[in-house]
This record gives sequence, C-alpha cells and structure tokens, in this order.
Amino acid sequence: MPIEFVAHVTGVDDEDCLVAGIAERADGTGRALIFQAGQEPPDDQDVRLGLDTYCLVTENHGTAYGCVRELTIDGDRLHLEVSADALDDLGLTDTAIRVRLAVPPASIEVLRDHLGRILIYGRADARPAVLRL
Repeated sequence: MPIEFVAHVTGVDDEDCLVAGIAERADGTGRALIFQAGQEPPDDQDVRLGLDTYCLVTENHGTAYGCVRELTIDGDRLHLEVSADALDDLGLTDTAIRVRLAVPPASIEVLRDHLGRILIYGRADARPAVLRL
C-alpha cells in the first residue's frame, strides 16, 4: 500500500550542497523526505564508493543513493517511486509515496526547480526514468 502524507513544509538550500525537502510538520516530527546532491561533479572517491549521484534521506535518517525511479509533481501532488532494493536502507515499507503539498504555489515552484537540479546529478544510470516537474 502506498505511503501517503500531507507536507505542510518545503524547503531548499544551495549553500554547501543542493538540498530540497518536504515534511509533514515544521517541528520535524512526522514523515519527511530530503533530496541532496553535490554542487561540484563527483570525484574519483565518490565514484569508487558509489556516491556519485544524489541521495534521498527519510525522517528516520534512512539514506539511499540513486534510488528514485520516478518523480512527478502535478499541481499540489507529488508522486515518488523508489527502487525496491532501497526500501531497507530508507526504512520504508512500500516503493510508492504520495504526498499532497499543502504549501503556497510559489514554494512548489522552488521545490520543482531544486528537484530538477538534484535528480540529474551524477551518473546517468541513477537518474529517474520518469521525471515530470
């Protein structure tokens, strides 16, 4: 059964690395998804360690690299599909996540921009097969 929640908070940052996040509540409780990517191209060490792509972090600090298979934003609805082999690392029970973005339209636009930059970072084979922002 898909994981579903309402995100009342979105945020982005590009100071040290590219970050885009959505969360159920501003106090940090509840569901959260944080997408991150480097500002500079991956280096040789990143490639050796398999860290030469973006990462996804969940509210329980579960982390997986290059695991997003599909991400779409349609109006105030975000749909995310992650790879089945990342479920344990992410601490999730289903590959499908559906989020209603209960934030102003301007916040959704900023989120779209950052997600578009983050999810194309690094090696091509880790990029989502479907990316509709």
